[in-house]
Amino acid sequence: MVAKLAAHRKELLDIVDTHDDAWFAERAKEGDRTRKGMLKHLAEAEHSYIEVWAKRARDEDNPNLGNRGSIGTAPLLDEALKLSLAELRQRLDEQRVRTLQFIAETGDGEMERPIHGTPFGTLTVKQCVKSMYRHDRMHIEEMLGKPQSYDIRTRDGTKV
Repeated sequence: MVAKLAAHRKELLDIVDTHDDAWFAERAKEGDRTRKGMLKHLAEAEHSYIEVWAKRARDEDNPNLGNRGSIGTAPLLDEALKLSLAELRQRLDEQRVRTLQFIAETGDGEMERPIHGTPFGTLTVKQCVKSMYRHDRMHIEEMLGKPQSYDIRTRDGTKV
């Protein structure tokens, strides 16, 4: 799992390193967030999935978000355009360090603990963590204009 997290994040950061600010300020498709917005969204969503959802699942008995779990709609706005690629990369790097620390501190049995009420239904700690490399993959493909290899849906069946 950690190797897959590293591989997908490396691929994402390679894209950051090989494209300029102007490319990231563009929208991959009409009506979508900018690529910078996607980077900001990835860092903020990872914070939610790991430091809010997964941590609660690990540390509490049967926690429930009460169907209020956020999937990060605020970063869809163009506020990310104000940030440099270096700042966005730093946010991604810092959050990933916290994610890897969380994984290192979490035992195998704790990985199976559930959290209820996420936008995707009931998830285990492990599913929250695994969703990070799937989320990176989804946005890598979106940035590059490639077809999506993951069909991600919310608990009500809405495609993300």
